Amino acid sequence: MDVRLETLEAFDIITSFAIGPYPTSAPQAWEQLFTWLGKQNEVQPKQLIGFGMDDPFCTPEHLIRYVAGASFEGNAKNSPEDKIHLMQIKGGIYGIYTMKGPYHNMPQAFAKLKNEWLPSTDHQVDVSRPWLEVYLNDPSKVSEDEYLTDLHLPLLS
Repeated sequence: MDVRLETLEAFDIITSFAIGPYPTSAPQAWEQLFTWLGKQNEVQPKQLIGFGMDDPFCTPEHLIRYVAGASFEGNAKNSPEDKIHLMQIKGGIYGIYTMKGPYHNMPQAFAKLKNEWLPSTDHQVDVSRPWLEVYLNDPSKVSEDEYLTDLHLPLLS
């Protein structure tokens, strides 16, 4: 497994979230975010970033929370009526694996990162930060087999 270590500075994202199994909640959260962004003139998304709040192998499906987000330029504000919230991602070290292929492979790729790669290092997971999905290409412009996503595992320094 080809994993690189990077230290990221803290950064702000604009987010939307939904609850339910990831195949349902993720598209719902992204739709809410894109709908809101489509109405904005003062906010430009830079990098699309998603993350699950719960382990799908341990949490009942109806309680799983997914967050769709974007780093941005401009003047973003909380918009609770649109289910939009500002959030800061804390900085720190991440183990980053670039996954190629369909998004439904993410839970298994994250499990491999945690259960196979991590034990071969001297690092531990930093549970105070989310495991990030950083989307590298546009799924409307490439086939599922060509999707590229950087999976970020937060590590203690």
